[in-house]
Amino acid sequence: MLEVLGGAAPPEAIFERVHDRDGLRFLGFLLGYARLLRGDEIELVNQMARPYLPRVLPRLQRGTPESRGNAVLMLARMGMPEYADAVADSLTDDSPVVAMIAARSLFRPEHEEHFGAVLAHLPRFTVWSRRFLGSMLAGGGGAASPLLRYIMADPRQDALVRAVASDALRELNDLDSVPLALALVSTEQDRELVAGCLRILKHLGHRDHITTIVAMAEADDPVIRATATSALGAVGGDAETPLLLERLDDDSFWVSLEAARGLKALGSTERLEALATSDDPRALLAQQVLAE
Repeated sequence: MLEVLGGAAPPEAIFERVHDRDGLRFLGFLLGYARLLRGDEIELVNQMARPYLPRVLPRLQRGTPESRGNAVLMLARMGMPEYADAVADSLTDDSPVVAMIAARSLFRPEHEEHFGAVLAHLPRFTVWSRRFLGSMLAGGGGAASPLLRYIMADPRQDALVRAVASDALRELNDLDSVPLALALVSTEQDRELVAGCLRILKHLGHRDHITTIVAMAEADDPVIRATATSALGAVGGDAETPLLLERLDDDSFWVSLEAARGLKALGSTERLEALATSDDPRALLAQQVLAE
């Protein structure tokens, strides 16, 4: 194996050392390398795997979820794009773990034709971490952005699914999502979706969006209030300092925390420094932010 990877032997040289009955074990051995290698070396691994990959296909339909997931992983790591359709079939696997392995394998720039299928199954993945899902969708690159904006704008979609799409768009630095986020912030009621839109404005917004952000900083929901306050610290300026000072005394700890961070980001630390040395219950909060 090392001779092949080092260029001292062709990939075919290893075939005579692998008995037919050991094909699947050999693929498991190669998978360890496929997880680590890139570029020309991974292509060598794929060449060594190619003759044995057909015997993986039956394992997609039987056995434990663990064995089915391992079969999907073998095809995804060492058999693409030839086995992309077989991997896509596993999006409907009864096991959400197997389906997720397939989704992560397909939501990459080189498999754009399968993006729609992955997104159609997105609701079943909402039990996973929102941050994890957003990162997975961002892995699709710019080609995924129009589809993600469509989901984010579609009121027929589950609100959490739309929020995950907003997370991915923010991670992709998708400027075309800013007008959409601005519109949804003012019209939607779901906390997670509104917060996701505010994070887009925080990351990609500018001064023209301040009025909307300020309005959200006055919201009844503390999560929305905290997210908007965080956006103020990123997009705002000296004119927003009084509101951040007001939010510093908010009933919600998280709103106060974001206000303190906003004041520090804007260079207005006098109140924080005074608070940090006082007997006020928020002294520890001010100390934490000043030390960050």
